[in-house]
Amino acid sequence: AVVSTQSTGGQTALLLYSLAKATDFNFQRFQIVPYGSQSYIQGETKFPLYTHGGLRLFLDAKFDQGMVNFLDCLKQFLDSIEKKGSFNFPYKIDKSKIGDQKGFYSIKLHFNSEEQWTKALKYMLIDLKWALTVVAHSKRDK
Repeated sequence: AVVSTQSTGGQTALLLYSLAKATDFNFQRFQIVPYGSQSYIQGETKFPLYTHGGLRLFLDAKFDQGMVNFLDCLKQFLDSIEKKGSFNFPYKIDKSKIGDQKGFYSIKLHFNSEEQWTKALKYMLIDLKWALTVVAHSKRDK
C-alpha cells in the first residue's frame, strides 16, 4: 500500500502539474513539485504527497496537509476550467473534502476510515480524468 500511495501521489502531481503548464495556469498559495515517488506541495514549507508507511501512515499530519493542499490546487484548476465554459465537474471540492449531493469525503487519512478515504481519492481521480479530457479536447480544437 505504501508503494502505491507514493506512486499515485507522484503520478497525480505530475498530471495536475502538466495540465496547469499546458493551459498556462498558475496556482495560488502552493507549487506542485512532481518528483516521482517523492513528489510534494511547496507552500511556506514542504508537504509530501507520500508517506513512509506503517503506523506513521495513520499519524502523518504533513501527508494529510499535503493532500489537502493538493486538493486546493485541483479546485483552483477545476474552477478555472468551469469559468471558461459551461462545463461542470462531477465532484465538488470543499476545503479538505470532495463529493457530490450524496455525500462528501475527507482527503485526510488521519481520523478517517479506509473506505471513506478511498472514495475521496476515487472522486479526486475522476475529476482529474475529466480535466485531462477537457484540456486534451481544447488543445485538439485549436
